[in-house]
Order: sequence, then structure tokens, then C-alpha cells
Amino acid sequence: MPMRKKNMIQLVVTICFLVCGFFLFSSSASSFGHDSGAQPRTEAETMRLVAHGRYLATIGVCDACHTPPGVSLMKPPASDKAANQRERIFRTDPDWFRYLDPGKRMAGGVPFILRFAPNSSGIVYTKNLTPDPTTGLGNWTEGEIVDVLRTGRRKDGTALFLFPPHSFFKNLAEEDARALAVYLRSLPPVHHQILVRSLPFPVSPVAGVSSLSKAPEGRTTERAEYLLKGLVGCTECHSYRGKDGKLVEFAGGDPSDPFNGTFRLGPDLPLRQPEKGLAAFPYPGYAVLYAGNLTRFGLGGDLNYVPSEIIVRAVRQGISVEPDPYGRARSLAHIMMWQFYAGMTDDDAFALAEYIKSLRYIPHQVEPRLIYFGSDWKEAFEQAFGEKPSENDRKIFGKPNF
Repeated sequence: MPMRKKNMIQLVVTICFLVCGFFLFSSSASSFGHDSGAQPRTEAETMRLVAHGRYLATIGVCDACHTPPGVSLMKPPASDKAANQRERIFRTDPDWFRYLDPGKRMAGGVPFILRFAPNSSGIVYTKNLTPDPTTGLGNWTEGEIVDVLRTGRRKDGTALFLFPPHSFFKNLAEEDARALAVYLRSLPPVHHQILVRSLPFPVSPVAGVSSLSKAPEGRTTERAEYLLKGLVGCTECHSYRGKDGKLVEFAGGDPSDPFNGTFRLGPDLPLRQPEKGLAAFPYPGYAVLYAGNLTRFGLGGDLNYVPSEIIVRAVRQGISVEPDPYGRARSLAHIMMWQFYAGMTDDDAFALAEYIKSLRYIPHQVEPRLIYFGSDWKEAFEQAFGEKPSENDRKIFGKPNF
């Protein structure tokens, strides 16, 4: 073959490879976060979905459960009193973001010890939501992520164990679920292997997934109801189940229900993964907190006079609507994750506040709402669960002074 003709063939082949590579790269870039075969998105549309998904993930408090604690918090407690005191101050700092490991954002692995009955328990680890190909969502399509968000059904057919607010996601509009999926796929991938859960029973996907394509907007009742049913956990924390098993919404916690509206506070979980403890939140010593009755702000409630602006301030800044006995502003308990709500839009924050003020008052008050037990985990346990701890309770919570 003449040299000139051979060089021409090589040039044509090279151009073909470059053109094919360009189109493949362009297709991949324009359809980022999109399913194969779907209409490619513009970069502007993709960025809009990422920003919207980030907002939803923030007010949905995804980081609190799916970002593990900082490495320094997983070390064994220091032996000297001064170091322990510094750590206690840090643990009770109401800034939730200070607990989280910035290098493992959304990488999962936070353990939740679950007590179902005196002799029935399990442990579940939150999933890695980053696009790591082996330990996260890197090999999941956008559609598969949308499906698992709304139904709890993984692409292999198995089901997630659905905590609230995840169990609320079945009420998410298609557009919002898709924005969350696109946002998760935009995160930096973090390789973080998650331990296998242990449950004493099988779990199933949720039923009754919403057919809503687009969420309501504006400062409206419809928008507030959508947020409460699909993303923001006010109902989850501020309700309790009565003896008839029915959920009494927004009326606060109650000793009759150890799971809804009751917070078992202690010094261990989830800050140190190797340890076991009574609590799901950090606290210096043991305590039990019952969530407040939000219907007091509603029609006929004793706090109905409180304007929406003050309720919004409580939601977004963690400042109580009621001052202390000296008239000074008081911080809400750090269970109220106001840091995640700080960037909530005015429309969303005021829609929620005005919805709360429209509730009908339900007479229900637990006093005292916060009960301290010092180092006595057994007394705190009995307060929360209404019974003495079993041998299995001692084993799973692992307290030496049992």
C-alpha cells in the first residue's frame, strides 16, 4: 500500500474515533443523572435539579442519618477529666453539622439499634448514598434511585427497612424524587463499605406510592401538607400512638408510646459506632425527652397568640417561642435540627407555621418534658419503655451498671 494512501486511511480512522468519542462524551455529559435512552438534559436543567435536590435533601435532614460522625468522635473516651469535660461540651453543642465527617458526606454506616420487644431487637446501618460504584449508588440509574426512594424497593427486589422520614417518601412528587436522585448522583463518590443489617423479621416495600408529578408550590396549605407528608418530619417527632394504636398527630410525645415522640438521650449513639448505648442522640448522661404539643399553637390552644414569624424563627434558628423566667431567649433542645431548616425558604417555612396555627388544639401535656437520670441508664430505660430492661436489653445497650 502506498505510504500516502496508508497515512490517509490512518487519518480517517483517527477522525472517526475522535468524532465517536466526542459524541459519546457529549451524550454522557448532557444526560448526567438521567436514564439511558431518555431525552438528554441541558446543563442548566441539570444544575437546576441538583440545586433543588440539595434543598430537599437538606430540609429532609438526610445528612443527619447518612453522614457518619467525625473520626475524632469515634476514639475511646479520654481518661483525664479535663478532656472528658471538653468532649461533653462538644457533644452538647447544638450545631449538628459539627458532629458530621465532611469527608464522608452521605456515605452512610450510622448504626441504629432497634428494640421491638424485650427479647426482640435488631440493628440497621444507613446506606451509602454517594455514587461510589461498589459501596454506593454508582451503578444505579436515576430511575432506580427514584424507585427506591419512593417505594423502598431496591433494584434487586429486596426492601429497605423504612425509618421515618424515609417512609414518607412514597408521598413525594415524581419531580422532587427525580431532583433528589440527580443531586445524589452529583455528590463526590466515597468508598465506604456498609455493614449488613440484622432484623428478626422480613421487610416489604411500601404500597400506595403517590401519582403526583409536581409538588404544590407557594405559601399554601397544600404546600404545607405536602411537606409534612413527604419530607419534613414534624408529624414523626411531635405525635404519639394512643392505646388504640392510632397516631395522635402534632400532640407531642407521651409515656404510653416509647417510639413516637419520645427521645432516649444518652452519651453514645451515633457518635461512636463501635459502642452501644441507649441513645440515638448525644447527651451528657441519660435523659428522656418528650416532644412538645404543636397543637397549642392552633385554634383554641394557649399559644395561639404566637405569630407565625416567631414559629418560623423557632424552626429556622432553634429559638424557643417562650422565653425563660427572666425574659431571655431560650434555645430549643438540640433534637430540633434547626440547622437543616435554617435555609428553608420563606414560602415553605411560613406555610408550615401557618398550617400549625390552623390545627385544632388537642389537650395533652406531659410534664416534665425533659427528665434527667444522670448516669443511671436503667432508670432512663424504664421511663422510656415502661418496663424493666431484659437480659437482651442489657446485651444490646451494653451498659456496665446494669
